[in-house]
Amino acid sequence: MTPADIQCLKDNIDKLVDIRTVDEECLIARVMIVTDDDEIQVRDVMYEVVSSNRIESYGDLEDLSGYLLDFEEIVSVKPVPAPTTDR
Repeated sequence: MTPADIQCLKDNIDKLVDIRTVDEECLIARVMIVTDDDEIQVRDVMYEVVSSNRIESYGDLEDLSGYLLDFEEIVSVKPVPAPTTDR
């Protein structure tokens, strides 16, 4: 994970991002909280799952409000463009 990926997470609070993990999970997530604090050695992201190639590993998505993912587990992050409406 690069500094640009961390900034992408921070810039997309309450928005969708495409996250790829070291264990080859591909997920679309809504970023809730990003913690990047070297002093207390906490570097992670809290997110809501929108879709995943491993959706079965999340169980009942309606019962949980968020999941944590350590920065070390993330390979890359990209923003998901907002849908456009043609009228």
